[in-house]
Amino acid sequence: MGLRRRIAAHVVLVVALVVAAIPATLGPGKSEPAAAVTPRMPSPSATPVPSPTASVQGGRVPLPLDLAVGQMMAASFGGPTITDGLRHLILDEKVGTVLVFGDNFNDAASLARLTADLQTLGRQAGLPAPLLVTLDEEGGRVMRVTDGVAALPSELELGRGGPQAVHDAVAATAAGLHRLGVQLDLAPVADLRTNPADAVIGDRSYGGDAATVGPLVAAAVAGLHDGGVGATLKHFPGLGGAAGDPHAAMPTDYESLDQWAASQARSFQAGIDAGADAVMTTAVVVPGLDPSGTPALFSHAVVTGLLRDRLHFQGVIVTDGLGMGGITTLYNLPDAAVAAVRAGNDLVLLNSADAGYQASAIEAVKQQVRSGSISMDQVQASAARVIALRARWPVWVPSLIDLSGAPPAFDLALSRR
Repeated sequence: MGLRRRIAAHVVLVVALVVAAIPATLGPGKSEPAAAVTPRMPSPSATPVPSPTASVQGGRVPLPLDLAVGQMMAASFGGPTITDGLRHLILDEKVGTVLVFGDNFNDAASLARLTADLQTLGRQAGLPAPLLVTLDEEGGRVMRVTDGVAALPSELELGRGGPQAVHDAVAATAAGLHRLGVQLDLAPVADLRTNPADAVIGDRSYGGDAATVGPLVAAAVAGLHDGGVGATLKHFPGLGGAAGDPHAAMPTDYESLDQWAASQARSFQAGIDAGADAVMTTAVVVPGLDPSGTPALFSHAVVTGLLRDRLHFQGVIVTDGLGMGGITTLYNLPDAAVAAVRAGNDLVLLNSADAGYQASAIEAVKQQVRSGSISMDQVQASAARVIALRARWPVWVPSLIDLSGAPPAFDLALSRR
């Protein structure tokens, strides 16, 4: 059976048997394949389902607060061995996503063992969907996995071959990630490089022209899907127009809303229309998009107003790593996590090797929900989006799933467009 058919069968099996209490799982954004790109596997149903609020009002039981917030958090850890701190975050804090870095494994075999061990912990924790393993595998100078997967050149170099070349190369790399147990790639980069003084994007971008870059981004999304891995567009609303690097200090982009709509927005829209599963928001100040000067990933006007409402993205909105220097000079981790959730992000990359610090950020979010400062309906909706993504990209074969267990005793509407 071909890879796409096997993945599609796994999706059906997991949704039917593991998430049986969920009424429907909706597919990613518009899923028409880009021109001249090999069609990818069909998306799950796009039939509308009731909102999480309607589910609660209809008498269905929502996720408990600890479990719901845990689904919104991505933990990190240091070294090649699962730490006691990470075990606590998964088993007790119910964290449903782990962000893996290069120091967490030595080769393909150790990464495969790590992802299998993480899935075991997720099952022990009683998570409502497979634990999500994610990492950065863009190509060029940003490749976490260099053993057991097909090497990728930078996006700038790869894009010179056109959409079909992008699709085929990315699909080959994604197939390797899939075999090693990775479900979500934090790629492709959708930023347009419009400012030669930018200090972080460079050849990570397919270029500076939206008409050229958009089809290449769409091809990369299709390639990831055909390789069996979810796709994440980054770094919204776009870093390529700003001088500076948010890993060191908060950059500022002075483009207007109209300029942004004619440039960066178009390449992100192309990826959304291609069916991207997630979009990563980042730490850049764009006064033309939010006159308050709030960094984009903490800005409700940018995250919800532009990405969710203007570009109509209804998938998972994920933050850039909250451990970046441009963020840590302005926010401690608990405050950053709270601000990110308030802005409308669904999945928070805590990005710290200190499990206690990560736990304090998780608790801060829960305290805001208990006080009513963050609505429980919002948390339920975010958790549902993340669960839908994790049900869509299972990495194990059916024989590894305990199909005898009862399905989850909750009911969530998974809102995807």
